[in-house]
Amino acid sequence: MTAKLLVVDDEPRMAELTAEILRRAGYSVDVARSGTEALEHVRITSPDLMLLDYEMPDMEAPEVLDSLRSGGDRIPFPVIILTGARHAPADQVVGIERGATDFIVKGTDRQVLLARVRGALRERSSPSGAVVRGRLHVDAARGEARLGERTLKLERRPLLMLQLLVNRSGDVVPRSELLERVWGSSYTGFEHSLEQAVHQVRRALKEPGWIETVRGIGYRLVVQA
Repeated sequence: MTAKLLVVDDEPRMAELTAEILRRAGYSVDVARSGTEALEHVRITSPDLMLLDYEMPDMEAPEVLDSLRSGGDRIPFPVIILTGARHAPADQVVGIERGATDFIVKGTDRQVLLARVRGALRERSSPSGAVVRGRLHVDAARGEARLGERTLKLERRPLLMLQLLVNRSGDVVPRSELLERVWGSSYTGFEHSLEQAVHQVRRALKEPGWIETVRGIGYRLVVQA
């Protein structure tokens, strides 16, 4: 089945250039010229993936991400944000914390663009890989986590981080590995996001002791009775 993509960019030339690259790769592509138009499109038919310009006249990417999450805890499809070369790492941190999947600089090599799109779609469609440790049940592919009968409300990245820790329960997982596995190879600037993700997981668990900080190294999941 052909994946449906939505390109959101207020610059007509850039929007059509990106859309044409994706169409030639075999994807079905629609184009929206504003954040408002994108949200209306999603209301009618949800795409399999959105490529979203960071800066548009009516709203910036973080505002669009917040609207996509309205009424839920997670965005139901991957969102890759398109940025200009001048955007700082802090902008990427904000986007990731609001639920973005990845970032690409506008005009990047077409093969890199297509590889990022394939990776995001592959992650979305990956089969269930539920992991259970004691009372803790985590299935990042389905966007689910439970502690006993209680559902844990987690964003995508904290959920992925939790599953990685659960898979390695009892072992110390280095910060560098968590950053690379969850935020990607270009994780510079996301160290604060890792700390925020750990905080979100601890807050969702509501029980002390599950996530242990190993100072100067990383984190360890300790199964609680």
